[in-house]
Amino acid sequence: MVKKSMTAGAVAAAALVAVITAPGTASAVDVSENRNYLSQSACSGTEFKFTFRFNSNQQGAYRKLGYSHGNLAASEVFQFEDPTKYPLTFCSGTGKGSGEGIKNNAASISNAHTSYGAVVYYNSWWQGASDGLQPGVPTPVSRNLSNTYNQNASFKWS
Repeated sequence: MVKKSMTAGAVAAAALVAVITAPGTASAVDVSENRNYLSQSACSGTEFKFTFRFNSNQQGAYRKLGYSHGNLAASEVFQFEDPTKYPLTFCSGTGKGSGEGIKNNAASISNAHTSYGAVVYYNSWWQGASDGLQPGVPTPVSRNLSNTYNQNASFKWS
């Protein structure tokens, strides 16, 4: 009887450890959103192909995105914290608007991706009015936002 209790206890303990140490159930979108947040390519380099600008006509601060992002006001960088503590912001030192949150602050966009179009949405999680850009072939395409001018909440490749 004692032996069965010890075995059952060991199994329960192992199950608890497995649950505690298991990776979070973050979706692929969450991982990609974290890359948008943490990557140095967001502020320098050419790896990320989509750019938000603070001002019209491709002026002011910018932030590049490499992946679709469902809520520009949040990122689940640290799994057990409130994701709204980590909004995407315009890169520091890149002009007027640097350090400001991207959500509801962008006036123009650019797409340098040669295969994918890009869409900016009025609401989070790719809902509501939108502004889009075709792939940037052979050079990047840019435009001022109209339907989502200073009312942009999410971004998705199309």
